[in-house]
Formats: sequence, C-alpha cells, structure tokens
Amino acid sequence: MTEANSTHYLARDDYENIHAALSAWAKREDEPIPPFSLVNENDIDALVHMPKHAFFGVPAYPTLAEKAAIIFYTINKRQIFLNGNKRMSTLSLLVFLGINGKRLTVAPDELTEKSLWLAKTSSLDFPSIKSELVVWIQHHLENQPREQHS
Repeated sequence: MTEANSTHYLARDDYENIHAALSAWAKREDEPIPPFSLVNENDIDALVHMPKHAFFGVPAYPTLAEKAAIIFYTINKRQIFLNGNKRMSTLSLLVFLGINGKRLTVAPDELTEKSLWLAKTSSLDFPSIKSELVVWIQHHLENQPREQHS
C-alpha cells in the first residue's frame, strides 16, 4: 500500500490479495471465481491509478469518499474481473476505507443493495452516480475504533 498526501492507496498486490480471499470464500460456497492471473493487466493498472488521478496538479478525486467511490464504481461497472465484480468492488471499498482508518456504518444488506443498484445503473450517468455514491459514503463514514492494548 502506498501513501500520498496521507491517503493510503491499494496497490496491485492488495487487489490480488482481496481477490484471493474472495476466491477462497467463493470456492467454499461452490461459486468458483477465475484466477487473478486472467485479469487484464491494463485494467488493474488503471484501477490502481484511478483514485490518484490529477489534472494539471488538481486531484480528480480530492476527498477520501470520492476516492472510495471511484474504486467501488470502477470495479463494479468496468467488469475488471471475470466473475465476482460486485463482491470485489464491495470488498475493495471496505479495505480501502479500512487502511485509511475509516469504516462504513451500514448493514450488510444495505451494502449489497448499493452494489446491486450500482451494477444496474447506466454508465452514461457517471457524474450523478458518482455524486450519489460520494454522498452515501460520506453519510455512512466514521473513524474505525482504535485497538485498546492492555
């Protein structure tokens, strides 16, 4: 995981690890997911760099919620993986927020509903979809409790 401007970003290896964990779970559920090695490398590179994009030095996604929204959106809508994109988008969203000391205060059913909703939206509506995701994430975003050491 890399750090820039105090934001920690997911690297290629992080996505591969998330995919491996999801694949192990899916295999137990008898829903195999094709291996990470079959993913298009250009799509993974784009995913890794997407939340860091800047135009003339101005971040395209300046807030943590915007960065989280673009990760969630990109995996879900671009169908980067051969199977499990909605689950990968959800897990990647949660891991990204987690490594940045945040979490979403939503019930698992609401998270699933948001992922399914996103998958059904039109890609042509990107600005309004992104805005809705950012508002939703910001509304449910909170600091992770710090671990108590005895």
